Amino acid sequence: GERKGSFVMVEGNRRLAALKAIQNPQLVPEYRARISALTKQIADRSTLSSVRVMVAPGEVQAEQLVAAIHTSNLRRRWTPARQAAFFQAQIDSGRKLKTLLARYPTIDVRRFVFRAHVLNAFKAVKFKKPELTDFLETKAWHRGLSALARIYESKEFMELTGFAMDDNGTVTKSVSDEVFAQMATVIVQGMLDGDLNTRSLNTVKSPRFLLLMTELKTIAGKTGEASSSASAGKAGRSTSSAAASGGAATKGDTDKTRRRTRRKQYYLDLGQISVPETYPVALAQHFAELSGLDVQRFPNATFLLMRATLEKSIKAYAEAVGEDIKKSGHNDNGRVQLGHCLKWLLQYVSAKGPRSLIQPISRVRDGKLAYAASSDSMNAVNHNHQFFVDPDEAFFLWLSIEPIIRHVTRP
Repeated sequence: GERKGSFVMVEGNRRLAALKAIQNPQLVPEYRARISALTKQIADRSTLSSVRVMVAPGEVQAEQLVAAIHTSNLRRRWTPARQAAFFQAQIDSGRKLKTLLARYPTIDVRRFVFRAHVLNAFKAVKFKKPELTDFLETKAWHRGLSALARIYESKEFMELTGFAMDDNGTVTKSVSDEVFAQMATVIVQGMLDGDLNTRSLNTVKSPRFLLLMTELKTIAGKTGEASSSASAGKAGRSTSSAAASGGAATKGDTDKTRRRTRRKQYYLDLGQISVPETYPVALAQHFAELSGLDVQRFPNATFLLMRATLEKSIKAYAEAVGEDIKKSGHNDNGRVQLGHCLKWLLQYVSAKGPRSLIQPISRVRDGKLAYAASSDSMNAVNHNHQFFVDPDEAFFLWLSIEPIIRHVTRP
């Protein structure tokens, strides 16, 4: 497009830059040797010295073309942040929502403008922890915007916060700035920790989504310091070792600590677990709480809850398929415990499938794979006052029982 007497490239900037580098590798000195080596494969570089371009009649038409290309499937789509930023720039330049709707009739303008306003609401929060503010400027934050969209576009979040946009493009919310700041702290902290992502939030019925909504509802129902304390307890799980011990830490030390500890896994991956609505509400609550447990801090609590969810999931599955574990003979004086559940399930899948579960169930029953991933170790944590496990053993148990739980929660 033409701007102030000169032509400006509005689409294809990277391709044009690559063509220039092919003609003159000196333009990119840090990659000069590699570019020179690659260009040797081109028989005649002069054929790439000029290219045909399309000239837009004006700036408005150029913007329409660029937006249509990168918000549809014609070319590589912009990231959610860039899509939102494009339309936010239009709003910031004084253009009204009605104007944008008329100018870009093939694009879901309302959604992009709303998304931009929501992102701005998060960026406007004055977080008490500086690392959360810093996180909003990182690539990890921008990569996580798809997960954030699953939160703020959900019916539950909309009803809880009252976020809405009128026909003029003005966004309002029903919760106070203070309450929203506390909600944003929980969400951004979860994204920073890595336990709020597109996998853990794959559906609005996933355990992690249900737990998050429970946390946000708790915040919305409290005011003042009580709510701040509740959210701080959740948000504080990634505090650096220096701060946790009461000492001082520089920003550099905090960054190094965060980079070092981020390699650890803190939360179980329940992304494939979805509890049916026909199952007891208590079971869904168990999974929600399990998804929010920091395994590094609470390995034994995690272990205990995994045992409970495994046993109760099998019992719920038996009811769903019309079976009575106790009447099948698997009980101890009328009491059905974990061992009985596993034995019944093994017989059931051996007869009716899937047979691929026979070995996973058998390994958990007899502990031949590893003692940590056995029914005996789960019983020991529950009953033996001298037995405990570490985080690695807790994660190993989850990997062992996850296929079983995934099956019995899909009757």
